[in-house]
Amino acid sequence: MENHEAELRLNVPRTVIVGLAFFTISMFWQIYDSLMPLFLKDFGFGATLRGVIMAMDNVLAVVLLPFMGLWSDRFPMKLRSKFGRRMPFIVTGSVLAAITFMLVNFAHNTMNLALMLSSAAFVLVFMCLYRSPAVALMPDVTPKPIRSNANAVINIMGTIGGVITLLLMQFLLVTEEDVSGELTVIGNNWALVSIISAFMILAAVVMVIKVKENKFAEESRAAMAEFEIEDKEEPVKKQSALKVLGALTRPQLKSLLFILLSVFLWYMAYNALTTHFSVFSMSVLKAKFTLPLLVANAAAFLMFIPSVEIGKRIGRKKTVMLGEAMMIAGLALASVFLLAGASAGLLKAAMYPTFILVGGGWATINVHSYIMCVELSSESTTGAYTGLYYAFTMTAQIITPILAGLVMDYISVRSEE
Repeated sequence: MENHEAELRLNVPRTVIVGLAFFTISMFWQIYDSLMPLFLKDFGFGATLRGVIMAMDNVLAVVLLPFMGLWSDRFPMKLRSKFGRRMPFIVTGSVLAAITFMLVNFAHNTMNLALMLSSAAFVLVFMCLYRSPAVALMPDVTPKPIRSNANAVINIMGTIGGVITLLLMQFLLVTEEDVSGELTVIGNNWALVSIISAFMILAAVVMVIKVKENKFAEESRAAMAEFEIEDKEEPVKKQSALKVLGALTRPQLKSLLFILLSVFLWYMAYNALTTHFSVFSMSVLKAKFTLPLLVANAAAFLMFIPSVEIGKRIGRKKTVMLGEAMMIAGLALASVFLLAGASAGLLKAAMYPTFILVGGGWATINVHSYIMCVELSSESTTGAYTGLYYAFTMTAQIITPILAGLVMDYISVRSEE
């Protein structure tokens, strides 16, 4: 594979255009995960109940992402030959999600809880519609040996999307102190939400114009054929999601299982740090939540390309283990300060090295973990494996917000005794 990596060259501009979908996905989840807990707090929801509601998007994802991946794999050939098999999902899902997200904001402004929860449910379904196809598009149009390189570019795009959203929230999210010194969100947030929605729609338009999915996929197949890299397309129309795994050997199936279990655990760890952080920061630290998250994104940004090179030198497995060690160190540091009952000032200081280590570790793992999973698939099952990968990540994110909410409520009750 090293020879192939030396001979094959990644088309970076093309990968950037393909990465626009992941760019807007990251923008959306950054603002949704930050604003929704604050919106729910305005309606009087406690941390546990907020965690349950925030976990619902992941419940939907576990059910829908594998299905959407399979559906895009099996997209009717007549339509595929004209539009591609991933682009119809990407365009439809991103535009509908952008429009419905503005309805969520309207519902919060008018304090209409039923409308906010129902519109949030729809926006989450629309996000599921295009997430697996958006992620599966990259391996479809990229030869196998350079997919880690392409995944680094895609993740950089996602990180940039998250950073843009955090900067927008830093300057456009209006807050004020209440009588207890806690920060609360005021204003209607229309400028913030409209800008994010506009980015999502604009990215979809650019992809329609610039992404020639069938042409790009054919060029990728031609490149792999030139270097005799196997990537057979096998019919899957009559296979269920579980039967798709039947082509794997026992060692491959074992490897896939351990990869997915590892993904499940490190997503739990990362989600434990970020879930409810906006509420924790504004209520306990009495500061905006954007700066530590910006630091985490900056650390991730700086680690994506080095992680690819480290993977080439020591292998993907050892690189992923290195990333896990960084995350463990960051979370251990935060735990020491929290368990010691440190003051808000000390906690603020501890947040920055914690987020540097966790953000950098997250990037080091993320560059390789998805590729390790999807390279066990064939061309015709990429979407199914992508959906399976995200089903495990979302299952982790179902459990974590609820557990984190329970812990927050328990600590709050104990502190009041």
